[in-house]
Amino acid sequence: MLVFVTRNAMAHHRLMIAFAGLVFSLAFPLSSHVAAEDAISWRSGEDFRRQLDSTIGFQWESSPIRQGLLGLGANQRIALWLDRRVDPGHEVDLLVSDATLDEALQRVGNAIGGGVCYVGSVTYIGSTPVTTKLATLAAMRRDEVKQLPTTARIRFAESSAWKWEELSTPGELLGELAEAANTRVVNIDQIQHDLWPAGDWPAMPVTDRMTLLLAGFDLTFEISRDGSAIRLAPMPADVAIERSYSPRGSLNTAATAIAKALPSVGVKKQGAQLAITGTFEEHEVVGRLIRGEPIRRAESKPGSKRFDLRVENQPIGAIVKVVADREMLEVRVDSAIRSKLQRRISLDVKQLTLEELLERALGSEGIAHKVEGSVLELRAP
Repeated sequence: MLVFVTRNAMAHHRLMIAFAGLVFSLAFPLSSHVAAEDAISWRSGEDFRRQLDSTIGFQWESSPIRQGLLGLGANQRIALWLDRRVDPGHEVDLLVSDATLDEALQRVGNAIGGGVCYVGSVTYIGSTPVTTKLATLAAMRRDEVKQLPTTARIRFAESSAWKWEELSTPGELLGELAEAANTRVVNIDQIQHDLWPAGDWPAMPVTDRMTLLLAGFDLTFEISRDGSAIRLAPMPADVAIERSYSPRGSLNTAATAIAKALPSVGVKKQGAQLAITGTFEEHEVVGRLIRGEPIRRAESKPGSKRFDLRVENQPIGAIVKVVADREMLEVRVDSAIRSKLQRRISLDVKQLTLEELLERALGSEGIAHKVEGSVLELRAP
């Protein structure tokens, strides 16, 4: 359920989306926002992974997303990180029965029109364009650290728990991580100013912590060859990592099974091994297949996303752009209806599918639409 919120300013009309800008002056990353005496011993490593396979059930009735996740995290002893651009007060109705924790978390992500991924032992909840590549980005940064000189490699790879005080800023927190790695951030001004509540994460390498911290700004980082500096950079559009595997038995049989289960991965034989190119999550599935283990990951069901939209006097074109960016759609506009995109509309709707949302926003204005693959086409009726 994607949440749009708008504000009218004296000289500007600004469309704000829950994943693109908070209405509030405070961002609310979600972690162990609890008093010291209530500190939680977070699950990590294999314990964390086993917990994702455990069966749970719960019901949220108009529960603010942040409040619901805090309770779920504390109950399951898993650290959760809610993207700074998600409205923490957005209310969610959700009934989960006889589902694995992983499946339940995926449904929470679907409920806000986003997704879920796991970086180390932290669960990240945010927009799908980020969740689909964040764990892979973290793995890429860990791989890069292995190429650094020994001293720098040890500093960046050091794993430790991390806590910060209430009202810390992300710039201050990134500076703290840079200091721990004995490096400097050459363009730290790329991070917007926010004030965050107290946080508490289980032990992770410095690079994983940086990856999670920067996710809410659609940023990643590049490490200099000697590790003395890092530069913030936009998240790449596509990410993948290559890993080698030595399956038991026939390489051809294993390659066929992997290609059938994961059609999007690259599979090639290299001597007695298989070289697989794909996302971090796809490599997790490959590992399980080769070990003969059941596949855990739950995927979002097509068409299951629901959207809330509340806009006042906003250009149709601006609304279309936000929706298209959110769903990673390329917009193609018939010149005959281009002027109609300047028209302003007001809407207040809930729980619409993407098709219903587009029809409500465009149909009454004489704009036909068609979504085919990754293309959103706008044309005359």
